[in-house]
Amino acid sequence: MPWTRTRAYPHAFAVPEHKMGGAYNYFTYVLFDNVFWKATAGQINRWRKKTLGLTRTNLDKLQPNKVPFLYNFSPSVVIPPLDYSDWIRVTGYWFLDSPSDYVPPKELTDFITKARKDGKKLVYVGFGSITVADPDAMTRTVVESILKADVRCILSKGWSDRLQKKDAQMPEISLPSEIHQIQSAPHDWLFKQIDAAVHHGGAGTTGASLRAGIPTVVKPFFGDQYFFGQRVEDMGVGICVKKLNVQAFSRALWECTNNEVMITKADMLGKQIRSENGVETAIQAIYRDMEYARTLIKKQHGDPHEIDSEESWTFVDDPDSQLGKLTR
Repeated sequence: MPWTRTRAYPHAFAVPEHKMGGAYNYFTYVLFDNVFWKATAGQINRWRKKTLGLTRTNLDKLQPNKVPFLYNFSPSVVIPPLDYSDWIRVTGYWFLDSPSDYVPPKELTDFITKARKDGKKLVYVGFGSITVADPDAMTRTVVESILKADVRCILSKGWSDRLQKKDAQMPEISLPSEIHQIQSAPHDWLFKQIDAAVHHGGAGTTGASLRAGIPTVVKPFFGDQYFFGQRVEDMGVGICVKKLNVQAFSRALWECTNNEVMITKADMLGKQIRSENGVETAIQAIYRDMEYARTLIKKQHGDPHEIDSEESWTFVDDPDSQLGKLTR
C-alpha cells in the first residue's frame, strides 16, 4: 500500500467517504507516520541500545521519507504521483504463479462448462478468512444477490469459519445449483475462467483479478482494502461496494458482467499489467539505488567500520545533492 507522503492519494488507512483534496491526503501520512512511530519507538530504541550499541533516535533523525522505497503494485493501478521523489519506485506486481501442473476438480470444471453452455456469466466470490458477526446472513445476501443478478458463482466461503462449531466445509445455508462452493483454487488459473471477481480488496487478490483483465467488485472490510477498492472504481474497471446488501451487490454483479465499457477497460488494464515485469524492475532498482546510496555516505576519519555509540546516522542537507548526504 502507499506509505510515502503525497497529495495525490490519502494514506491507505485513512480513505474518506468523499475525496478531501491534496492537503488532507498529505496530512494523513504525517499523522500515521507519527502514530506508528509512537507505537514502536520504545521497542526500536531498546533494540538500538541493547543490540546495536547505539543511542536513541526519533522520527526527525530517521527521516523515513528520504529512504529509497519499492512498491510492488502496478504503476497502472497506483500511478506514481508527481510529488514522489526519484528514490520512490513503483515497480509493478511481484507475481508468483502456481505450478503449471494444477488440475482442477472435475466438479469445478463441469460447473464452468455448464455455465458457458447455458450462456450465463460466471463470477467468483471470496472474501478470505474475514470475521463477520452473522455469517449466515452474509451467505444469504450472497446467494440472493447471485440469483437476482442471474449469474453463476464459484464461491470460496471463508468468513467466520474459525468461529463456527460446525464443520467449516458445510455451508451455513443450502446453496442453489447456480452456486458451486470450493475450498481453494489458484487465482492465476481460476480468474482466467470467469467474467468478474468479487473479493475483499486485498492488495494481492486485487492484483490477481486486475491482471486477469476482468472487472472486479471489492467489498472492503478493513485496512488498505478501502484504498484498493477506491482505485478499482476510479479506474472504471470495477465497483467498490461499501455496504453488502442484496440491492447493491446484485447491481454490482450485473454491472460488472454486462457493462461493455467497464469490461473493455478491465481487459486493457489486464494487458498492461501482464506486459510489466515487476520483479525484474525491482531488481534493477535495488542495484541502481544501492549504488547511489554509497555516494551518500560520509564516513568519519578513522576506522569506517567502527560504531560510535554517542552518534547516530542521519541525513543532512547538501546543496550538491538532491537527496542529501548520509552522515554521522
